[in-house]
Amino acid sequence: MIHHLVLLEEEQDLRIERGLLLSGPRRIAIETLGSIQCFASRVRWSQTALESLSEQCPTVLSRWDTRRKKWGTFSLATKTRHTNPTALWELCRLPPRLATQHASDLIHAKVCNQQTLLRSLDPTLSATPQLQENSFSRILRLESNYARFFWARYFNAAEADLFAREKRKATHPLNVALNYGYGFLYHALEWQCLASGLEPSVGIIHRLRRNRPNLVCDLIEPFRCCVELTVIRSMDQMGDKKAMAACFAAMLEAQWVYRGQRFRLRSILRLVIESFIKSLLTKKRHQPFLLHARDACL
Repeated sequence: MIHHLVLLEEEQDLRIERGLLLSGPRRIAIETLGSIQCFASRVRWSQTALESLSEQCPTVLSRWDTRRKKWGTFSLATKTRHTNPTALWELCRLPPRLATQHASDLIHAKVCNQQTLLRSLDPTLSATPQLQENSFSRILRLESNYARFFWARYFNAAEADLFAREKRKATHPLNVALNYGYGFLYHALEWQCLASGLEPSVGIIHRLRRNRPNLVCDLIEPFRCCVELTVIRSMDQMGDKKAMAACFAAMLEAQWVYRGQRFRLRSILRLVIESFIKSLLTKKRHQPFLLHARDACL
């Protein structure tokens, strides 16, 4: 059994003994942990616990930023890790044509997934929106235009009196939950990139920015629909941070279709990273995550 740990209590002492994570009377085997979400700001971590957990699973430390009005998230990263120099070399010297193809595939998958989600709400919509492969700037413009189309219908389905996404200084619980969900999934994907030997700061779509894992920002695009589905399915629980964290932990363990087979989402993150690395090293095309209509049912 895989455990997803949510820490809410302050003044806890977390330590490792004989392969077990100890916190008071509670004991959990390290190898059974799938993720950790910590909302307590005064937890005392032993150095051994920090090092062991950073190598075992995504460990996300969260706090509410009162100035920016959003959840601030931080994940533990391993100090020493495996690197894949060949894949990094190919990623850094990716020709413009292939970079545009990768960007088109990722954004098209994102838009198709959001369209599949909307079709579960309104079956009269077309199956796939028109998004042609062309120049990089054209792809981004088409994505921006579709975002306005998507969010208007998404907020209407959620019966939320909203007109736009609030990325910063969010006040509505729906936007707050979306921001946290994206952050949690973002760190889970970042952890998988590091575990697979990729350098997350070298991306394709997003511009290079200091201290931002640009590659993670690229690869997360097709997975955003998973957060959007989780939020709209659990609207009545998004105001409680414990319930919200539990919903996103369950999202990682839920079964989703990928390449015709069903996997847990945390396994799909690994498979997508492996597909991306294979596309860099061979002529095989990257296979991003595509939302199945059955998984989009509310």
